[in-house]
Amino acid sequence: MPALYLAQHGRAFTEAEDPERRLTPEGIYETEKIAEYLAKIGVRVRKVIHSGKTRARQTAEIFARHIGAEIRAEEGLNPNDDPAIWAAKAEALTEDLFIVGHLPHLSRLASLLLTGNPQKEVVKFRYSGVVKLEKEEAGWKLAWYLTPDIVL
Repeated sequence: MPALYLAQHGRAFTEAEDPERRLTPEGIYETEKIAEYLAKIGVRVRKVIHSGKTRARQTAEIFARHIGAEIRAEEGLNPNDDPAIWAAKAEALTEDLFIVGHLPHLSRLASLLLTGNPQKEVVKFRYSGVVKLEKEEAGWKLAWYLTPDIVL
C-alpha cells in the first residue's frame, strides 16, 4: 500500500524581511537535518511535489536531494486551498508520494485523510516536520511524525 509523506516547508523569512519568503539559515539547517535522517532510515520516493511558493520549493529541493527524488510544482497546495482535491488524489495513489506544503492546508489534508473531517486537527505540524501516512484497506493511518526537535 502506498505511503504519503506530508512536510511543512522550512522556517522562512517574514514578508517584511524578504518579499519572496525564502528559507532562513535555520530553516535550511533544520530541513537538511530532517532530510539526512529520512535518507538514513531509507525513505525513497520518486517525486517530491510542492506549491509554487519559494519556501516550499527550497524545502522540496533539500528533501529531494537527500532521498533521490525529482521535484515538481503542483496546483492545489497553497495555504488555503481545498484539501479535498489532494485527498482524492491520495486515494488514487499507486506509489509513495512526498508533498511539501503550508498550513493550514497540510493540517486539513492530514485530518481529512485520517478522520474524514478537515476541521478536526489531529497533527500539529512544525516547520520542516514530516508526517508519514500509510494507506491500508481500512483507510489512512499515521505511521510516524518526525520533527526537527527529534533529530537535532
